[in-house]
Amino acid sequence: MIILNNINAERSVLSTLMMYEEQYDVISNLIVKDDFESSAHQVIYAAITELAEQNQPHDLLMVSDLLESKSGSSDLSYINKRLSEAAAAPTAMPRSLIAHAELIRASALRRKSLEAAKRAIQSLEDNEPVDDVNNTLVSELSNLEQQGDTQEVFTIDDMMKGLIERMQSASDGAKPYIDTGFPELDNLMRVNEGNLVVIAARPSMGKSLLVMNIQAHLSKYREGVSVFFSIEMEQSDLMNRLTASETGIPINNLVENKLSEDQAAALQRFATDQVNMRLEIVRKPNINLSQIRTHLNKMKRQHGKIGSIGIDYLQIMGGIDGDDSVKRIGVVTRTLKALGSEFGCPVFLLSQLNRSVESRPNKRPVLSDLRDSGTIEQDADIVLFPYREDYYKQKDGGNDLDGMADIIIAKNRNAKTGVARLAFEGHLGRFSNSMPFDSSFNDIPAYKSNQ
Repeated sequence: MIILNNINAERSVLSTLMMYEEQYDVISNLIVKDDFESSAHQVIYAAITELAEQNQPHDLLMVSDLLESKSGSSDLSYINKRLSEAAAAPTAMPRSLIAHAELIRASALRRKSLEAAKRAIQSLEDNEPVDDVNNTLVSELSNLEQQGDTQEVFTIDDMMKGLIERMQSASDGAKPYIDTGFPELDNLMRVNEGNLVVIAARPSMGKSLLVMNIQAHLSKYREGVSVFFSIEMEQSDLMNRLTASETGIPINNLVENKLSEDQAAALQRFATDQVNMRLEIVRKPNINLSQIRTHLNKMKRQHGKIGSIGIDYLQIMGGIDGDDSVKRIGVVTRTLKALGSEFGCPVFLLSQLNRSVESRPNKRPVLSDLRDSGTIEQDADIVLFPYREDYYKQKDGGNDLDGMADIIIAKNRNAKTGVARLAFEGHLGRFSNSMPFDSSFNDIPAYKSNQ
C-alpha cells in the first residue's frame, strides 16, 4: 500500500532536485533509487542520478529527454504523467529536503523489513530448516539497519578529529586496544574489534588454554558476553580448566576432590564470583557457520552485545570436509572475519599446524606451517603460535623444564611481529604473567619467518 505522505515526500524531493541541482549532493548519500515506493519515481530518480554523475544538468527538460530515450512507448505516457506531478510539487529548503529524504528512507526500511518477514514466513511454510530461515531473516534485517548508518567517505579533517580523540583517550589512560589480560602480549599484539585472530599450534602447546584464559578475562572486564564454541572438548573438561585457572587449584585435585582447607575456600569464592563472568560455552561437535550465527544472534538478543568469540577449532568445523577443502576453509575464515565486524568484537580462531613441524630440528612454527595456510594467512589480522620448548624436552626424556612459553606473533596488521614470553602452568589450566626464575628469561628468540 502506497502511503500518501510518502508519495508527497518523494515528489518534493524530485521537484527540488530538478529545480536546484546543487541539492543533489545534499541527499545523494541518504537515499538510493530502490528507496522510492513509486516505481515511476524510481525511474525518475535514476535518471537524475545518471545525469548528475555525468556532471550534466538534471532539470525537467533534461530528465524528460533522458527518460524518452530510454523508455518504451507503453511506459512513457505513465512516467511523463508522474514526472509532471513531481515537477509541480512544492520544492523544499535544504533542512526540509533532508527530512523528506529521511522519511523516504525510513519508509523503505519498513517496507523492506516487511518483505523480508514475508519471505521468511514463506520459507517456513515450504519446510525449510528453521535455523537457516532465522539466520537469513536476522542477517537481512541487520543489513537493512546498517545500510543507512555506514559511512563510506571520510575527509582528512574527519579522520584527524578521530585521531586526536583517540590520542586524548590514550593520554587519559584508555588503552587503544583490547586488554586480553597479558600485558606483554598486548604490547605487541594490540587486538581490536572486528579482528580475526588465528591461534595455531601442534597438539599440547596450550592453544585452547590461551583462548580460554583470554576470554575469561574479557568476560569479567569487557562489555558483552564472550562465547566459546567447543567442537572437540567436553564442557566438563573446560570447566575443570577454567576453575583451576581462576582458583589456582590443580586440575587433578579438582577431579579427585582432594582439596585443602584453603583450596575449598578458594573454590567457594569462585562459585560465588563466577555469576559475574559473562562467558558462555557452546558444546557442539561438527558445528557449522549457520549454527554459530544462530547462537550469536540469540546471545546478542539476551545480553545486548557480544564481547568476544572463540572457536576450537577450524579444521573440525562442519562443512570443511570434501573436495577443495582449501576453498571451503577460505569461505569459513572470510565469514568469521565478517562476523567479527558485524558483532563488533574480536574472533579467536584456533587452528592446527602441519605435521611436518615435528620432523625438522627447529620446531618453532612459521606461517607456512599453517594447514591450508593460504586462505588462513590471508584473512587473519593476527596469527599467534604458542610454542613450548618444554614439551619437546619432556618428549626426549629431559627434566630440565623451565615452564616458559613463547607466544610467537607471526602476522600482525595492527602492530609488529615478535615474541612475547609467558609462564605455562598446565596443571592450573592457564598461562600466566608471573614468570618463573630462569637465567635465560631475557633471551627471547627473535621471530624469523623462515626457520
